[in-house]
Amino acid sequence: MQKHEFLKLIDKYLAGQATTAEKEQLSVFFESFQGDAEWDEKVLGVKQELEDKMLANIRQAIAQPEPIAQPKIVNLHRFRNVAAAVAAVAVMGTAVYHWVSKHQHSDQLALNKQIVKHDVDPGENRAVLTLANGQKVILDSAKIGLLNQSGDISINKTDDGQVVYTDSDKDHAPAGALAYNTICTPRGGQYHVVLPDGTKVFLNAASSLKFPTTFSGNERDVVLTGEGYFEVAHDKTKPFIVQAKDAQVRVLGTHFNVSAYSDDNAIKTTLLEGAVKITRGDVSNTLKPGQQGIINDNGIKVIDVDTDEELAWKNGLFNFNRSNIQDIMKELSRWYDTEVVYEGKIPDDEFVGKIRRDVKLSQVLHILELSHVRFRIENKKIIVTP
Repeated sequence: MQKHEFLKLIDKYLAGQATTAEKEQLSVFFESFQGDAEWDEKVLGVKQELEDKMLANIRQAIAQPEPIAQPKIVNLHRFRNVAAAVAAVAVMGTAVYHWVSKHQHSDQLALNKQIVKHDVDPGENRAVLTLANGQKVILDSAKIGLLNQSGDISINKTDDGQVVYTDSDKDHAPAGALAYNTICTPRGGQYHVVLPDGTKVFLNAASSLKFPTTFSGNERDVVLTGEGYFEVAHDKTKPFIVQAKDAQVRVLGTHFNVSAYSDDNAIKTTLLEGAVKITRGDVSNTLKPGQQGIINDNGIKVIDVDTDEELAWKNGLFNFNRSNIQDIMKELSRWYDTEVVYEGKIPDDEFVGKIRRDVKLSQVLHILELSHVRFRIENKKIIVTP
């Protein structure tokens, strides 16, 4: 790509005039180099000058007046160049981050000092497995290989950080009462478990799943708190049932997500493929792929959703779709294991965009500060101010 073509494309992108093909071209270009050594200033121009231009465009966009009559919608995609530069969001590629982070302006550095006193690392694969006998296994520090063997049931930790249950005799009914295990992720943790029937479960932060070590009888029952994504192994003779708070999700074999945090007002079930039946008391409804069932005090509501947005957490992203700052802080608090404190009246802006979940907390807050909300991090506490 020639210099004039590159700069013209940057201008079109920042002005919101780039086509889908041009955005893709720009993204591919940024991802094509790995650092300063591969940046040709003779062809692409001086990096500092380009950064100045990008930041000037963004500051001008931020300074534009907003209507007072309704909440402001802060489109994070509008700021994706700075987001990539200062926070490595997954919109322009990490190459931009490595480039610009080495050439940040003094005002950005001052802002960084204001936000960060004690930065916080992102969450990671962390969980505790509680066996039927009460023994606890710290999964993040457990060695790869066999964790436990009980009769026909073996529990292994794989080298990619999964816990896999294997039943060597699935057709044999267990004697006596069922043995239950529970896997719990802390705040700042997530984990992936494969149940004895082959069902895959991805647990989000601050979540737990209670399940039998073997599925016998006519149903496969598990109990979820928090949030989990399920890829259920098909078995038409044994429906798979997820108990979440006072509701249940019933399936035969399908892919779906359930969010049932205790501090949320609703239970949300999002269906990717197959069919599920959601029930609360004597009220029920059946979902089709691309639909979400919302259970709250008003009953059951079914809406169409973008499943990629709903599953962003599983794919390593925060996804904000007209989210207010309180909902965003709740999600950040779980993932970064922090407390949130509000000082003063907080604007009721709404945010739209995606940010990677594998960056430090300060980097996420830098992006959010492009609105009129300010943050400080002190001793694993996020202080939010207008």
